[in-house]
Amino acid sequence: MNRFRTQKDHVVDFLFTLALFCVFAASALTVVVTGANVYRQTVRRMDQNYDGRTSLTYVVQKIRQNDRAGAVQIGQVDGSPALVLSQTVDEKTYETWIYVYGGYLREVFVAQGVEVKPTDGQPIKEQQGLSVQKDGSMLTLTAVGTDGESRQATVFLRCEE
Repeated sequence: MNRFRTQKDHVVDFLFTLALFCVFAASALTVVVTGANVYRQTVRRMDQNYDGRTSLTYVVQKIRQNDRAGAVQIGQVDGSPALVLSQTVDEKTYETWIYVYGGYLREVFVAQGVEVKPTDGQPIKEQQGLSVQKDGSMLTLTAVGTDGESRQATVFLRCEE
């Protein structure tokens, strides 16, 4: 009878160990799945922030590089607003046009007075829209990213007339 009892105890021990292992495996799987979801959401948010801020940062830096009296103007390319940055090189005036066309933020560098066509610009980054408003020395930029969200930046022009 002892032999039967010992064998029964071993089965109970084995089942307890197996159940404990299954609980541990399920807990580990839950932690991994939860961690993967948190990581996925974090990466998505970081991509959205990068997408939304990169275009504005690029344009703001271009404005700061060209912050001279009368060098920052607003123009239009094919009916869309454009930022026009003027600079003089070897006594000739050139313009950098920054605008959105065909789903991209574009930039083109031309001699002053040359008509800019929408397809002339070099695509810089995917972008749905860009609006530029100037109020005295304040320039307000509104960029619409590929996610459809609008982001704004305001630049104070230090050298404006």
